[in-house]
Amino acid sequence: MSTPAPEWTSKTDVAETPLVETFEESSSSQYTEEQQAQIDAAKAALAGGSGGAGIGGLQNVGDPDKVFAQITRQEYQDYVKNFREIEQELIQKATTDTSLIDYAREDAATSRQRTTDIAQRNLSRYGAQLTPAQQQEMNRSIDRGTTLGGIQSVSDARIAQRDANQRLMADLINIGQGVNRTSLAQLGSAAQDATARNNAYRQARASHKAQTYSAIGQLGATAILAAFMI
Repeated sequence: MSTPAPEWTSKTDVAETPLVETFEESSSSQYTEEQQAQIDAAKAALAGGSGGAGIGGLQNVGDPDKVFAQITRQEYQDYVKNFREIEQELIQKATTDTSLIDYAREDAATSRQRTTDIAQRNLSRYGAQLTPAQQQEMNRSIDRGTTLGGIQSVSDARIAQRDANQRLMADLINIGQGVNRTSLAQLGSAAQDATARNNAYRQARASHKAQTYSAIGQLGATAILAAFMI
């Protein structure tokens, strides 16, 4: 009894089914219809933006110097529009702000009346009665306490105000120095790139000139050799 020979798949049959299509068919079944639609839309967007564009659909840059100048100019215009006025206000505040001192003075002016009212409420709560001498001494004590307290609060407010103004000015200076360092680094990089381009151009020009002279010399030598052979 003969056994039928196994059927082998030819190379042409295997080539008719690309591996990529098989993988896509098998992997597409793992996603829902909504997920597959999102994948197809992303593929279509990537394929449509690839023609004549760089990575992520960005246009190819033909003149880097011009584009860099445009970006720098636009950044300065954005700074003037969005940040310069705020910086000027902060600088003005850092040099003239006295809000803490003004509040301390207002609080010192009303502290005597508050202290007197507290003392009177305490006396009425416990039913105490003061003689005229005791009342006069209590008033003098309140005056001394509120005066010294007001002087101390204003002095502390002056110190706190100076520290706040100096801290604000220091932050503004640090921000300005950071922007200045970044700008200088960009200008230095641009200058280095320009120097590198000029050097590369000079080297390429000298190499082209040397190759031209070498080719002319070889042609002349060949012509002379051919003349002697004739």
